[in-house]
This record gives sequence, structure tokens and C-alpha cells, in this order.
Amino acid sequence: MKTPPTALFWLPVLTLAALLAQPSIYAAIPEIGSTLPVPEQPEIPPPQIPEEPLGGILLRKLAFDREFDSPVALASVPDASGEQVIAMQRGEFCAVRLDGSGQWRPFLDFREKMKGVVLFEEGVHGIAFHPRFAENRLFYLSYSQNNPRRTVISEMRASNAKDSTPDALPHTERVLLEIPQPLADHWGGHILFGPDGCLYIALGDGGLRNDPYRQAQNPWGLHGKILRIDVDGRSGALPYAIPADNPFTQVQTVRQEIYALGFRNPWGLSFDARTGQLWCADVGQDLWEEINRVESGANYGWSERDGPTKSSFHTHSFLPETNTTDPVHAYTRMRGEGICIVGGLLYRGQKLPQLYGEFVFADWGYGTVWALGMDPTSGQAVKRHVVHRKEPEHKFNPTLVTVDVDGEPVLLSQEGSLYRLEKDED
Repeated sequence: MKTPPTALFWLPVLTLAALLAQPSIYAAIPEIGSTLPVPEQPEIPPPQIPEEPLGGILLRKLAFDREFDSPVALASVPDASGEQVIAMQRGEFCAVRLDGSGQWRPFLDFREKMKGVVLFEEGVHGIAFHPRFAENRLFYLSYSQNNPRRTVISEMRASNAKDSTPDALPHTERVLLEIPQPLADHWGGHILFGPDGCLYIALGDGGLRNDPYRQAQNPWGLHGKILRIDVDGRSGALPYAIPADNPFTQVQTVRQEIYALGFRNPWGLSFDARTGQLWCADVGQDLWEEINRVESGANYGWSERDGPTKSSFHTHSFLPETNTTDPVHAYTRMRGEGICIVGGLLYRGQKLPQLYGEFVFADWGYGTVWALGMDPTSGQAVKRHVVHRKEPEHKFNPTLVTVDVDGEPVLLSQEGSLYRLEKDED
């Protein structure tokens, strides 16, 4: 995710060089060495859809006897244990129960591997368990490394199925994919398995303001894309297989791992538990934060488009006759709505019927939680419900909106806490 101005006061690990690498700190500061003028602030557009509060739901902090060091991902263990594993940015992984008991235990300690990986977006980005974990004990990690700077996607095993509380076995790690990274931001890195059994990987554009090298639109690069791979097979010398129905398998000029393209910094992939539809929240630059319904082979526009509008910094398409797909919804900092979107899930649980069929998401900087109401016939967003607004004294910076083992919403917050959305009984 990106660094808003408030982060300048509480992120001592950031160096000046790292701050200047962040494109979203101040819209009025051009990239170092740039001779381009700062574009004028565009006219503030009217709201896309009406907004209104949604009552009857509260945000409740879960009780644990510890804080979790910058939690970034939560994955359910697909066995009978009822555990979920929290991935923390600096390399610690804990297995927890979100049943109110406050139970947690160590699962994997990657902190030694993460030494020196200290900048704001560096570190662990995701964890996903194989759908047949109960049989094969496999799970998958997404994290960053330096020297050279790169994203690593790897496979690891956990201890024997007879162990009711499995632990990770670090010596079994097998690297599947390494993607060189130009800068220490716009990593993306969220991973999850789809209902088709394939592993989906979200990657950011690699950094720099305005995506000057057009990485998100370059069909021969993996940056700014959502990838789809088959971890159970092999294609040639690759340590994974390319699914035969990936959209570009017959196109020699496009990397075959690519499922969709045109993303800036996708953070928060999720599948609709009822329809299998893939959703993605994409963190914007200066103006827009967006939610996308992701289809195979679709192009979501960055950096030729910025949210629902044409970008001001690229006057022509990277490739001729490029067709792009607009976001389902976008909100803007021009109206003071937020500065960094956090995905996100289409709610299909049972405890909060007023949320059913709505896309629940949040803003990291403002601590606001929304639910996007959709027309069931057209699939278009028609209303934005405010589920929670942060009080000024509340240290709540959501890093992910996800679900527990029963499909009920859970939010991770950067200060080290976990929260639930629950029915307000008052």
C-alpha cells in the first residue's frame, strides 16, 4: 500500500530516499529529476453514487494477549482445526482462533529472512493454503527480498497431518517465481487460491510516479498484473504449470501467466463464495481508489486510465486499440473520502443480513469501512453504505478486509489488532 502524509510522523524506518520513492505523499511534489510541471488539480467530480450510514453493525476488537506486528494477511487452514494463520509484514506467522478464546500459537518464523527488509511496503505480503492441504500439507507465501530487490512466490510444507496443530517446515521451501522489482513500493503481493484450484497472484506496477515505463500495460512483463498458475503441474522447465484456459496461452507476445492486467497496486483479492467471481481493490495514485470485478483477459487501464477517467500523464496508448474495463466503483481524495483502499469481499455470511450481497471494503488512511450495494440485475453499484467511521483517537488503519472460517468479516489493522463486524444488539 502507499504512504499517506500522516505516516511521516510515525514511520521512523523510512529514509528520505524511500519517502521520495512514494508517489502519493504529496501530489504537488514531482518525481526527483523530473522536468515536467505538476498538473493542475482537476475539477472535483460529483459523487458516483449516494452514500448513507448503515446501522445495526459495530466494529469489535478481538481479545488477544498480544499485538500482531503489522498484520497483512489472514488465511484459513483447510482442515478440521478451525485455525487461521496471520501473516505479519516483518516475518512472523501465527495460527489463531477467532472464536473469542484469544488462542494463538507460532506457525512460522521468517524474521531472520526478513532482516534488512524494513521499508514501508517491503516484507511479507501474503499466505495461501493449498485447497488439499489436509492431504498434501502445502501452503504458499508471497514476500519481498533485497540484493537483488525482488518478489518471491514460494511453496512450503507443514508438519504431518497427524499433528493437530501443524507447524511450518522452513527447510521444505521451494521457490516458484521471482520477479525483479525496480523500487521498494507498489509490490501488491496478495495471493489466494480460486475455486478452480489455481493460485492467483496480484502484482503492482513496481513503483515510480505515473508508471513511466508503462509496466502495467506491457504484456511481456508481470508487473501491474494478476497472474494465474497451476501449482500442481509443470510446464516445461517451469516449477509450475500454465493453465490451459489462461487468456493469453495462444498469444506469443503476452506472458502466459497473465490473467488480467492494468493494475497499479492491487491489494485485497477475494472470490465471491456464491458465484466464484474475482474481486480486487486497486490502490490509486493522487486522485482515485477503485474496486474491480476481475474477468479473464481484461485490461483495467492503469496507467492510461486513472480510476474512471483518462490519465493526464499518458497521451497515447502503450499498445494500439487497447480496450479497458472501468472499475465497479471509485472514490476520490479530491472529496476527502480516503487515500488508500483496502479490499475487500462480497459478503455471503449469515450473521449480518443487511450486508448480504454487498462488497465490504475500507480505507487504510481514514479508517472508514464501507459496504457497496449492487443492483442484483445489472451488477452495477447503486449505493455506498458507511459501516464504520474511525474516531480521531482510535488507532485503526485497516490493512485487509477478509473473513473467518464461517464467512463473517474480519479486519486486520496495522497497529496490531484484529476486528470483527458484528450485529449491534443495543
